[in-house]
Amino acid sequence: MAKSTGIRYKSDFILENPDLPAKEIVAKGKALGLGLTEKYVYTIRSVARSRKQRDEERARGGGGAAGSGPSSAAGALLLAVAGEIGLGRAIEVLQEQRRRVVAMLPR
Repeated sequence: MAKSTGIRYKSDFILENPDLPAKEIVAKGKALGLGLTEKYVYTIRSVARSRKQRDEERARGGGGAAGSGPSSAAGALLLAVAGEIGLGRAIEVLQEQRRRVVAMLPR
């Protein structure tokens, strides 16, 4: 039914009309032969808003996928120490500790 109107997805039709109230979207959709409900319009808009907020958060560098931040209490502590003593000094400390561990490993 929707293909004859030139509209590929109902959600596209909804998102292309962000300023129209849900009732008007449903009425215009009905005129085009799209079976829409107000609840569906609200749901599509809510999902789009959530995705936009998530994408903006990721673009700012926060709240990314799993594994993008400290994965343990030790990782969180390491970040806190780096913030306290400075990144350069924290890297020096880590390199020294790595040298000590490598020296203890059997060859």
